[in-house]
Amino acid sequence: MDKVGTGLKDCYIIVPDKFGDERGYYSPFFVDKEGATSIKGVVQGARSKSSKGVLRGMHFQEVPYDQAKLVECLSGAVLDVAYDLRKDSPTYKKYVAVELTPENGIQLFIPKGFAHGFVALKDNTLFQYLVDSDYRPELENGFSVFDIPELVEEIKEYGVEPIVSEKDKARGHVDDLETNFYTHYRYLVTGVKGQLGYEIVKELNNRGIYDIIAVDSDTMDLTNEREVSKIIEDYKPDVIFNCAAYTAVDKAEVDSTLAYDVNVKGTKYLIDSARKVGSKVIQISSDYVFDGTKEGLYTTEDKVNPLNVYGKTKALCEDITLNYDKSFVVRTCGVFGINGKNFVRTMRELAKTHRELRVVNDQIMSPTSAKDLACLLVDMSNTEKYGLYHATNTGFCSWAEFAAYAIKDLDCEIIPVTTEEYYAPQYRQAKHDGIELHIAERPRNERLDKTSLVENGFYELSHWHRAVDNYIEELEAEKENEKAKVKTMEMK
Repeated sequence: MDKVGTGLKDCYIIVPDKFGDERGYYSPFFVDKEGATSIKGVVQGARSKSSKGVLRGMHFQEVPYDQAKLVECLSGAVLDVAYDLRKDSPTYKKYVAVELTPENGIQLFIPKGFAHGFVALKDNTLFQYLVDSDYRPELENGFSVFDIPELVEEIKEYGVEPIVSEKDKARGHVDDLETNFYTHYRYLVTGVKGQLGYEIVKELNNRGIYDIIAVDSDTMDLTNEREVSKIIEDYKPDVIFNCAAYTAVDKAEVDSTLAYDVNVKGTKYLIDSARKVGSKVIQISSDYVFDGTKEGLYTTEDKVNPLNVYGKTKALCEDITLNYDKSFVVRTCGVFGINGKNFVRTMRELAKTHRELRVVNDQIMSPTSAKDLACLLVDMSNTEKYGLYHATNTGFCSWAEFAAYAIKDLDCEIIPVTTEEYYAPQYRQAKHDGIELHIAERPRNERLDKTSLVENGFYELSHWHRAVDNYIEELEAEKENEKAKVKTMEMK
């Protein structure tokens, strides 16, 4: 496929190759190659049939479900229009109109941040769309073609009388639109060596975003104010995902100073610098800010009352972050991802060498896939719906039930025990060895209400069973890849 510029930034005419003879031809209408169309994953294909003069547009979807489109005319003819709504684009509020017909065989690629429309130039015009994001009627928006006088004159030259739907007639004026489209964002991701930071970078890359600084403690020490401010103020990220944290819950009871320095001071340094350059901040928090004594689900309106040092530092971290007007705080729990240690991986490894495992059954929670959460957080970062959210996979279980599902395909039995029964052997061992050991008190009820997500137009994550199944598939694929590498080395 050849890609031809239209004069608008990132908007292209696509000319597919044709291979044929007197019998006919073969021609690809979509090639999923990076750089060809910038559509990273087609999720829907659609067709519309129109009579001569029917005018559809100008339409777009708001972030985070904005759409890139690849369109073509299968029969009849259209004058297709793309209009740049990206505020930082050199072609902001400019348009291009391209005639598409089956005879010329060309397609138009319309990137995210554009409005799109067309007018049918012939009867029985069949028009096809490929899009990279689901249709979300609540986020649909647009304006009238008649807001662009020069375009109206161009349409008249084709001798058609526009037929416009009542819905499109009622659209607001283009100059009154309040959109949040930009050509690209710059991202800073902390804690990249952890499970969630790793998945966020991966998700951004999957969306074709590479203007990212991904750091960990060895490249940006959150406890070093000068280091934090230099990186943020030099790079000036549009969005900061703060996934770095001191998460060793039991160790924090002894090493409370370090936990406080990383989780509280580090967050303050980051927020102070973000405020100077105007970055959005997505801060990851925890269900451990609650004491777990509530009977029902914890909402974002419930008062925090942490039981341990880790929970106390995260509660303070939340206060600091929410005091900044361009921030999101997202509480989660039981996170598991492909990059690093987590409960699922540990249970599966232990189950291969043990006939039974003791796991607590009186702490109720929702497991959270780092991969699923990363997708939600990137979508969230494209909005200005700031505030406090709860985000876990749907469904609830005890840690014992979580473990049993995680090893359901392995020959090992999970023995449910109370928290007191689980930790008693550790206390005995610590006393025997003369080691000082502090077991942090944990909330028994870790169930989080996700209503705030839905109320703000976001989506709930899939059921935790599905998330665990997908994760186990990733683990097995990872092992197969490692085996393949070993075989390759042996052959060499």
